[in-house]
Amino acid sequence: MQVFNIICALHAAEIRDVRILLRSDWFNYREDVRQLFELMVRAAGRSTPEMPDKALLFQKIYPDKTYDDRQLRLLGSWLTDAIEDYFRWQNQAASPVSALTDLAAIYRKKNLPALFKKNITLAERKLNEQPLRNADYWQQRHGLLTETFRFEAATKRTEAMHLQDIADTLDYWYYAQKLRQVCTALSHQNVFKTEYHFNLLDEVLAQVEAGHLQEHPAIGMYYHCYKVLTQPTDDANFEAFRARILEHGHHFPEDELRDLYVLALNFCTRRVNEGSQSHIRAGFELYKAGFDNKIFVVNGVLSRFTYRNATALGLLLGELDWVRAFLDEFRHNLESKYRDSTYYFNLARWEYECKHYDAALVLLQNSEYEDLLAALAAKTLIAKILYITDAHDA
Repeated sequence: MQVFNIICALHAAEIRDVRILLRSDWFNYREDVRQLFELMVRAAGRSTPEMPDKALLFQKIYPDKTYDDRQLRLLGSWLTDAIEDYFRWQNQAASPVSALTDLAAIYRKKNLPALFKKNITLAERKLNEQPLRNADYWQQRHGLLTETFRFEAATKRTEAMHLQDIADTLDYWYYAQKLRQVCTALSHQNVFKTEYHFNLLDEVLAQVEAGHLQEHPAIGMYYHCYKVLTQPTDDANFEAFRARILEHGHHFPEDELRDLYVLALNFCTRRVNEGSQSHIRAGFELYKAGFDNKIFVVNGVLSRFTYRNATALGLLLGELDWVRAFLDEFRHNLESKYRDSTYYFNLARWEYECKHYDAALVLLQNSEYEDLLAALAAKTLIAKILYITDAHDA
């Protein structure tokens, strides 16, 4: 039953909210749906979640009935509908500007001007107060201005309308989205050797440059990212892109900002592999800023590869104090399956750079690595230590 997989993916706060929602007759009036939810939550909360036996589920919900698979599947479908209603509500609650604009539109259609003005004014205030200035900001501003125009067109027919603002915000929204999509595709193209065709890209670039629209974070960020991806040998482009990440990063939501950091770090890695020493420091500073802002930790989990790469750059630069503090601070964010092996291997590298060879050997020899490349890296480091310490027999 797909609803069990959905429940397994819910966080504790979401389970609490869905439980409250299921008590509301507006979303659900059936007690058997509530019972199914509680039984599945109990099964999902076990150390090894496993879908309960369907016949046993049916018996617990309907003790006096013969097992009916169709009835149980209907129950699962109703529960899924209720949880998806919660997801939709949660998504709308996460975007108060859009929610207020939609509410204002309802009051406009119902010819309640005072309530329209109240909600559209509140939407505009919240839009201006929020820190985000990415493409979504321009989309929301365009929706707000469009709704205001519809209201004014019906009530102020003899006055001039602010159509230029609507046209401009639509352009900014399109330019930001277009450049973001182009950068994503170019990054993918470099890895998978795929060719993409970008309609109107030259026209967009010309408009951005002519209007100096790089000043808008949503446009300028991806304009300079595009320059980095298409002119990789021009370090000025990278510095402009990196500066905007550090300066305007707070104007972007966490998931989008993480993608920008990854694009910049991938470029640094490429340049370091080509022999550029300056990009070691640039990459390290990006990692530092990203970890300071908790950008790389997703749902409490940090990729072991990000952990290893940040450590490697820090050690290359001799940032031993930072690396040691970093290893301990983010150890518990590593996936439990790889936590100890990843931590001990990177700690061994730190001990090696500190010339604490015995300590490094102990850490390496008492660690197990399921990943082949990690195992080879550990063996290589052991061999280097044995050579340095003149342990030739070993």
